[in-house]
Amino acid sequence: MTKPPVLRIAAVQLLLVSLASAVLHLSGKPVTALSVFIGGALCALPGAYFGRRAFRDSGARAAHRVVGNFYRAETGKFILTMAGFAAVFATVKPLNAAALFISYVLCVIVHWIMVARMVR
Repeated sequence: MTKPPVLRIAAVQLLLVSLASAVLHLSGKPVTALSVFIGGALCALPGAYFGRRAFRDSGARAAHRVVGNFYRAETGKFILTMAGFAAVFATVKPLNAAALFISYVLCVIVHWIMVARMVR
């Protein structure tokens, strides 16, 4: 069994967010550009952590470890995401919160679409 391409998904998410940020920055909206980039990074980086942590082991003999890895990976992803949002809201000034959340949600949707296309 091959490992899931979670790092490729995170790379595509970061690439799309970087392109959107560059376009926004070049159009004279640096605060929105930074907010969009941070929102995408808050989605992609914890997702990459989850993938690396969850899919360490594979096979029937490692079933117990695989289940434990998934629980630990999901917990770590949740903590990284919440800590990331807290750190951003505490330290990044000025910030466009709407752009941050919209890019986060769009990044999640990109993840769902990529996973759905890979499952087919």
